[in-house]
Amino acid sequence: MRVVTAEQMRSMDARAMSEFSVPGVVLMENAGRAAFEETGRLAGGLGGKRVAVLCGGGNNGGDGFVVARYCRLAGAVATIFCTASADAMKADPRAHFDVARKLGIPCEPVTAGGPEPIDLSSFDILVDALLGTGVEAAPRAPIDGLIRAMNASGRPIVAVDLPSGVNADTGGVPGEAVRATSTVTFAYPKLGLLTFPGAAYTGRLIVDSIGFDWEALGVETGCRIVAKEELRVRLPKRADDSNKGDYGHVAVVAGSRGMVGAPALTARAAQRAGAGLVTVLTAESAQPLVASKLDEQMTRSLPEADGAISEAAFEAVAEFASRATVLCVGPGMTTSPETVRLVQRIVAELDTPIVLDADGLNALSLDMQAAQRRRERGAHPLVLTPHPGEAARLLGRSIPDIQADRAGAARDLAKSANAVVILKGRHTLVAEPGGSIQINTTGNPGMASGGMGDALTGILGSFLAQALASARHSPDHAEDERTIFDIAALSVLIHGAAGDLAAAESGQVGMTAGDLIGRLPAAIRLMEEQDDLS
Repeated sequence: MRVVTAEQMRSMDARAMSEFSVPGVVLMENAGRAAFEETGRLAGGLGGKRVAVLCGGGNNGGDGFVVARYCRLAGAVATIFCTASADAMKADPRAHFDVARKLGIPCEPVTAGGPEPIDLSSFDILVDALLGTGVEAAPRAPIDGLIRAMNASGRPIVAVDLPSGVNADTGGVPGEAVRATSTVTFAYPKLGLLTFPGAAYTGRLIVDSIGFDWEALGVETGCRIVAKEELRVRLPKRADDSNKGDYGHVAVVAGSRGMVGAPALTARAAQRAGAGLVTVLTAESAQPLVASKLDEQMTRSLPEADGAISEAAFEAVAEFASRATVLCVGPGMTTSPETVRLVQRIVAELDTPIVLDADGLNALSLDMQAAQRRRERGAHPLVLTPHPGEAARLLGRSIPDIQADRAGAARDLAKSANAVVILKGRHTLVAEPGGSIQINTTGNPGMASGGMGDALTGILGSFLAQALASARHSPDHAEDERTIFDIAALSVLIHGAAGDLAAAESGQVGMTAGDLIGRLPAAIRLMEEQDDLS
């Protein structure tokens, strides 16, 4: 499903009205009807129920006037609380306001400086139609007071299109915001509904077409929800006469003395996700301990300095990379100067596809030109898997800046590094250098645990290795970029789905990366069988 910004949605609304002659008042009627249906579902029927519909003076308020009318027709006792006078309304919301008023639906004016707080606890259900998608700043009086009253009421709330106070593009919450039980949005989800913190205010998300085929506009929004139906074709296929060499060799360059768990988790995840071969290349003093944690995966020792892989290991890594399908670089490596120089050379000088994580990302942040040198050489694409802190270092920004506009940050990093970027968090974003984004909705808070990122790195390395091994006859780099973008999205989808399986079985508290890794085959099977993962 496509995801839109506020400006994209406004443009599509205008085109639907101008090119397809759909009256705005009709779109508003259909939007109000959709929100009304969710109001009735959430209230368990509306006969005799008391419904408060809180409306602004814009199009969002117009939708609310329609909700109030349908509630009245369904036998509810509806009351409108409105922050605008009829004279201040545009034509479409004014038309629906006039119908509601002529039907005798009570309308209580709410103005700045009026009595506060308003007690809404006597109503059975509330409808938030105060603010639309064009609001960027914190709500002001009297709207901020109405939002506080809704949140304090203890009643279920249906938000129309977007919870008031949530930024439609970033999910930012600069002031008061409605904590909706359900949000009914129209045509397509708005980016802010899927981006935290806004996503936490959304509640159950319903998307309604409001009676128009929006795909007929032919708009490419550049942002989609990760869709299993589209990504299923990227799942590796297994021929009856295949062997381990057909499913790629993942080389994990990771670990150091005292940090042997990270490379082991990455290696185990890569094997569980289907890689034919997995080898961990790690510091000489760490190699015996890493090997003791593994059974099916191989290990190889590298030169070290003070327990961390040293720059002297470059030739050995380069030789191994010539035989490997994918390199996973970074987990548990440390940021010792020798290791940093090694990682920068791996990125800049080796042609093998690379998944860069953890300390690998920290090393790159100290010399972003390494990614530029890789691009100039025409090497295979790079995949970066930062959490917000790592993304902040790579972009030279603060963590709050990254979180304030996660989509923008992911796009900026993908473009500057010429890399596919997985910006981790709830919900994880996948961006490619051209600006397209996919948003993953699988996963749960139980995955806020050490080692989950290491597991994702292994899953991604595994799926890339399998895809590239199957296309080894001559994959061109342009095709590689699309393949890698989709497989990055597939990886976060499967990673989250395995976490959801683990949570369903044992709960979220105490979930470990090992629990997730153990469910990878089941998550892959669910996707193969076309079961619901999201």
